[in-house]
Amino acid sequence: MGVGPLMLYTLTAVSPLVIDELGLSDVQYGAISTITFASAAVGAYCLGGPSNRLSARRVMLGIAFGAGVGSVLLAVAQNYLIVIVAAVVSGIAQSLSNPATNRVAATAPARRRGALIGWKQSGVQLAQLVAGLVAPAVAVAAGWRWAAASGAMIALLAGVTAILVPNRTPSKTADPAARDGEHVSVATLTVFTFFMSFGLMTTNAYLPLFAHRELGFSVTVAGLTAAVVGTVGVASRIVAARDSGRGGLRRLTLFVLGGGAALGVGFVMAAQAAGGWLVWVGAAVFGVAALASNAVTMVALVRSVPGDRLSAATGSLVTGMYIGFATGPLVFGFVLNHGARFGLAWLLPLGSFLIAALVGLIRTRARAAGPRRDSIAPRRTTERNLHAHS
Repeated sequence: MGVGPLMLYTLTAVSPLVIDELGLSDVQYGAISTITFASAAVGAYCLGGPSNRLSARRVMLGIAFGAGVGSVLLAVAQNYLIVIVAAVVSGIAQSLSNPATNRVAATAPARRRGALIGWKQSGVQLAQLVAGLVAPAVAVAAGWRWAAASGAMIALLAGVTAILVPNRTPSKTADPAARDGEHVSVATLTVFTFFMSFGLMTTNAYLPLFAHRELGFSVTVAGLTAAVVGTVGVASRIVAARDSGRGGLRRLTLFVLGGGAALGVGFVMAAQAAGGWLVWVGAAVFGVAALASNAVTMVALVRSVPGDRLSAATGSLVTGMYIGFATGPLVFGFVLNHGARFGLAWLLPLGSFLIAALVGLIRTRARAAGPRRDSIAPRRTTERNLHAHS
């Protein structure tokens, strides 16, 4: 999970330098994320089935190869077109990571699914952490192209590591029995995921640029905002997924995650008036809430959706996520490009998170009234059937 998005997170961490050298507009910069995740969505649709049948080693090698090629293309890019090609390759590499969730659900013991999904999902934030720490320092010392090249080196190491993984093809689930969770509305979780993803990727993409342009941070210090988000994101995804795996999706979880992410963006907005120190508070609060959301919703599906319907359910969730990832930075860049300041543009992710919180609140009220029609009701399984999946 971590190697696939490394190119994009490296670009985000050193975005002021890339934008200046290549002469990119704010819309063009935002479109890089859009194209990355549009490619990931297409890749997930076209490659999801075939990659499910491949061994873990081959999938990991494919991800490492795509991530490495994307980083190399970014490092040698002399114009915007090459950056777009790098985004497409990186997006396709990321799409190969998605079947891993279904594989965990099909093979892991029930008591460990939540924790394992949390560790898997935290790989993305680990990449953000590494990129936020390493890329700005390398860029200041040797130039942003060497920072991108360092991403290719990490991808190479990941490829070498993948060779050590046993070359076994995944076994099929023993039976399509449902999981052990409560009723869950796939539609509600997908809508919630879209709005969280819209705000999440927008904030990820523009936070270092905001810190550099508006708060006067150096490129190195501005890049550390991404590292803060990544650090707390790793921890929050692991803890939240493990908790959801044990206790299920609690009544107010979605509302709290959406509201907490909105609060984090509020702190970031206030940093322009109250002082740059608030951006660190905002980054941490945003990271805890927003980055836990994807792991929480994914665990909720795995706990409750029948095995023979899990691929369709996770596919719906991932589609909502990618659409949010793709549209958020583009719209934010469009607003900046047409004369608005960051103070106004930040209202986009803030509003998106508040809508997600509202969706969570509506779910809470609907749960109190009884299960919804679009909920997928779980069926009880015996301990022997659960062990059949392990």
